[in-house]
Formats: sequence, structure tokens, C-alpha cells
Amino acid sequence: MRSLIYNLRGFGRLGRRSQLRSYMRQERVDILGLQETIRPDFTSGELRSLECGGQFAWNWVPADGHSGGLLLGFRDECFEDGVWRKGKFFISADIYQCSNKAKWCFVLVYGPADHSRTGEFLDELEGEVTNCQLPLVVGGDFNLIRRRQDKSNEVVCWSRIRCFNDAIAAISLREYNRAGARFTWTNNQLDPIRSVLDRVFVSPSWETMFPLCSLSAVTRIGSDHNPLLLDSGESGLMRPPRFFFQTWWFHVAGFDELLRGKIEFCIHGKGPHRCSIELWQCISRSLRQFLKGWGRTSERRKGTSGRSSCARWES
Repeated sequence: MRSLIYNLRGFGRLGRRSQLRSYMRQERVDILGLQETIRPDFTSGELRSLECGGQFAWNWVPADGHSGGLLLGFRDECFEDGVWRKGKFFISADIYQCSNKAKWCFVLVYGPADHSRTGEFLDELEGEVTNCQLPLVVGGDFNLIRRRQDKSNEVVCWSRIRCFNDAIAAISLREYNRAGARFTWTNNQLDPIRSVLDRVFVSPSWETMFPLCSLSAVTRIGSDHNPLLLDSGESGLMRPPRFFFQTWWFHVAGFDELLRGKIEFCIHGKGPHRCSIELWQCISRSLRQFLKGWGRTSERRKGTSGRSSCARWES
């Protein structure tokens, strides 16, 4: 599993999406988290243009005028998304990872450049992390530093540093050490100021789940921020086992209503921005993911492997 976390400073800028697609292909990205999109919404064509190698489930927080905005997407082949939550400064989703059958939460943040709102941002972040019952990752542009060494000049605000470190300690998160660039942001001036504003934090339970995880800064092109690449360290993409549709499921009480409910959920929850073919593919994929687990549970109750049936759906 590989996640790209990137403050791209405007989704609509010339060449920015082409650059983003190049990152997606080169780094084989499964989770995309963009900050400072400066967009109120996205068209289906814009979202599809980012889907290199498969479809994604998308959600976003609109920009506040000409600043902010978050976009978060998960590759459908690798994840099943659950509950989404949004705030002024974050968007998060509870996800089920198909390769290891683990449930965890991804939180994407964009801290305010207006430091008069730093307290509000940290309070919202603390509330989201405290209320989450799953292992979690928190990543994004925090617009805050944690130590004097995080900035290239001597001008630092120690009160904000203390507030930031106190908030991180209060919610028991650990920051991942980053390989690559020393700083993640520059003001692009002749005498530049550089800072570490982009970070990834994890909970102890998430770190235990992915002990080989690594974080690196990708080469910066165009934006004044370096993208961050979070690699879970898993040995390649583990494909889910093949799916077989069993005809005896039609004889299970309530199966028709269960199937109809899942289809309606996909149509209303994942389909508004998709064309009919993409919607059908999305429904098929979501049903396969659901029926694999439901089928195993039903087989245990039935007391059989379920492979005696002649009719199979194979994908």
C-alpha cells in the first residue's frame, strides 16, 4: 500500500494534473491525499483523469474562497471505504484493506496559514483522533513546526511549537521519520526560507500493524511543497482470492433484500459522478468484496464449503 500526500497549491493550474498523474503512475499510488486544492468541487472527468490503473472512491472538503480544500481517494481494488467524516481542516475515512483484512482510518489535514486559527485546528484534530477507535494515520500540511531545526532561519514562534507538540502528545501519535529532503516547503525566493510543514503521524496500533512502513519526500516539481510517499512495506500487492457466486445463496432467507440494499447503497454513495459503465463496474466490485465475507460466514453456518454448486460467477 502506497499513499501520496501532497500540497499541490491549486488543482486547476496548468500542467498540475499531468504532473500528478505522473506521480500516480511512477509511485503506484493506492491512496491520494491532496491539500490546498482551491476548488469548491470536482467534475467526474477531473476525478477520472487521476485514476491511473483503476477506479478510486473520492470525497473532498471544499476550499474556503481562494485557500484550502482537500481531496482524498482510495483505490477500489485495494480498499473498501466506510464512514467518511469532514471538518474545517480535515477529511477522514474508515477503510477496510483487502490485502490484509485490516480496518483502519486515514485522516488528511490542512492546517490554516492564518495562525490565529491554530488553536481551532489543533482542537478539531484532537477531537477527531480521540473519537476514532481504529488504528489511524494522520498526514498532510500542518503549517506548523515542532522544533527550531524545522526552519532554515531563526524566526520561530515558540508558543505555537509548544501548542503543537502538546497536542500531538495528548493524542499519543508518533511522527514518522522522513527520508529525502530535509525541508518540505520553500517560499521560492532568491534567499529562500525553508520549513518542515508536511508530516505523517501514526497511532501505536497502526505502527504495530505495519512495522516495515517508511516515509520519503518525493522530488518537488512546480509546487512549493514536496509530496510525501508513505509505503506500508508490504511485499507487493496481495490480490484478493477469486470470487465465486454460489447459487444456493438465493435460498438463504433475506438474501434478495440484502443484495438490493447493497446495490442501492453503491448507487447513492459511490455513483453520482460516474457514467453507467463505471457505475456498473463499481457496483460489481463492491458486491464481490461484500459477498466474499458474507459467503464465508454463510458457509460456516451451512456446514459446507459451498463449492458443490455448478453455477459460478468468476471474476
